[in-house]
Order: sequence, then structure tokens, then C-alpha cells
Amino acid sequence: DQMATINAFTLQDIAYSGEAPLAVAHGSATLAAAAINDKVRLSKVFAGTKVMDVKLVNAALGASTTVKLGFEYANGEAGSNDAAFIPATSTVSAGAIRSNAAPVFLDYDAYITATVGGGAATGKIDVVLTYEPRGK
Repeated sequence: DQMATINAFTLQDIAYSGEAPLAVAHGSATLAAAAINDKVRLSKVFAGTKVMDVKLVNAALGASTTVKLGFEYANGEAGSNDAAFIPATSTVSAGAIRSNAAPVFLDYDAYITATVGGGAATGKIDVVLTYEPRGK
């Protein structure tokens, strides 16, 4: 099965990496019958980012739908994890899902990704990432 990669409009946002100890990134996409295993690149953060907290806010995406939240390295390096922040979780009802993962250090520039599971997903998803831009 060939999965689609969907680039959210927020992928073009510039991630802050200045002097502040913490920064926030927001990724958003409106899915239209996104298929199982479709991957949405929501935002991009730089090498050396330490992700402290992640929240997924979702509309009711459809019967049996799930979304998992993770990252993939932009350069194709090994170590990407599509469920690093939130494992596959039901998105049948609208709501907010908070990560219970320990902080995750990203060795390379990385896309924050949402992967659809369970059924075709239609509706809006937002991801809010709190991170420390440590640099590398």
C-alpha cells in the first residue's frame, strides 16, 4: 500500500530558536478523507530541539479513526519515531490528547508528524509543541 504524505500549510512557519529557554510551535491541517497510514507533516524543528510537551487537538475525524504523533528526520537519518509523543489514539470524538512521553531530544532537523490509522480521517487537527531550542 502506498501512503500519502500531506504537507500542512504550517510546515512553512519559521520555528523560533533564539535566546528564550522554551519555544512553542503550532502545526495545523484539515484532513479530507486522509487514508490509513497517511502521514501529515505539521511543522519542522531544528537539530538539537528538546521536545518537552505535545498536545493534539482534534475534531471528530470519523468512525474508527486514530492518530499517532511523532517525528521523522528531514534528512532520512535513522531514528525517526512516528509515535514518539502520542501512540495511536482514538479521534472518533473531538477532544485534546496530551503526550505522556518523557522529553525527546532530536538529533537532526525533524518534521513533527501525525499518522492516520483505523479509518479515513476528515476534519481539523492542531498540534502544539513546547520545546527547548538547544542547538547542536
